Amino acid sequence: MKKTPILLVCAAMMLSACSGATATIKDKDEAIMTIGNTTYTKGDEYDLLKISTGTDLTMELVKQAIYKQEVKVTDEMKEKAQEQIDNYKGNMSDFESQIKSLGYTSTKQYMNKVLIPSLQASELTEKYFADAKKDVQNTYKPSKARIIQCENKATAKKALKALKDGTDPEEVASQYMVDSATYSGKETLITTKKTDISTRMINKLYKAKKAGVIDEIFTNESSGTTYAYVAVLVTNTYKDIKDEVYTTLSSDDDVKKACLVYYLKKYNFEVHDQDVFDNLKANNPEYLVSRPDLAKSKD
Repeated sequence: MKKTPILLVCAAMMLSACSGATATIKDKDEAIMTIGNTTYTKGDEYDLLKISTGTDLTMELVKQAIYKQEVKVTDEMKEKAQEQIDNYKGNMSDFESQIKSLGYTSTKQYMNKVLIPSLQASELTEKYFADAKKDVQNTYKPSKARIIQCENKATAKKALKALKDGTDPEEVASQYMVDSATYSGKETLITTKKTDISTRMINKLYKAKKAGVIDEIFTNESSGTTYAYVAVLVTNTYKDIKDEVYTTLSSDDDVKKACLVYYLKKYNFEVHDQDVFDNLKANNPEYLVSRPDLAKSKD
């Protein structure tokens, strides 16, 4: 697939950001309405819309361009979208009038503009976990493990010995875990999004060369109390846990953002309108992938 800038679909939003230029439109002086002695032109309307929604609209157009390249609309998507429409109609007596009040001329337009793109977004996120597996692994360090949460190091030491002797983790947990433990020896997906276990444990599980007992006691504070943990790695082979990683992380806002950034980079996204550029610089500099220095400066 040829890598070319994808914003050609919304070229009206693009002029050279580095030169301080802003985009314009054809027939900008054409009058669209007059109130009293004041006449409003297409240019006036365009400037107002760009200030209020220009950046959001630009990014939506960009997403649509990415969907077109990466996620084709399938019959299955159309069927799912139609099922949603039928469900809405079955539960809302005024569904048609409601979507028209939102600016859509028909249920078909609503389906094509809202429901199908939503399904494409979900599929793109799932595709991201395959296409960007190295990024996902490096960022979220996924593994599957059986962890036992103990009251203190002394108890954890006994649990670790039992594990090394070959006792099943759930049996060990029944003897040594703290009351109301979050981790009770059952298989659990571990990622950097887990905040109730130590970063050291997450890294150890991710970097372990083989499955089995991790010969270390880990500590971490939870709700003002420091607990001790022992762990057994089940697997950190990405292909074995990819689907579960996707299911667990796909709704996370950071993941959605990382997904979009990945495909913006793939298609050499650039912004050439100063107003849109400044807005993204202030709010989402990570989307300005041609200027990675701006994202770093915000971090």
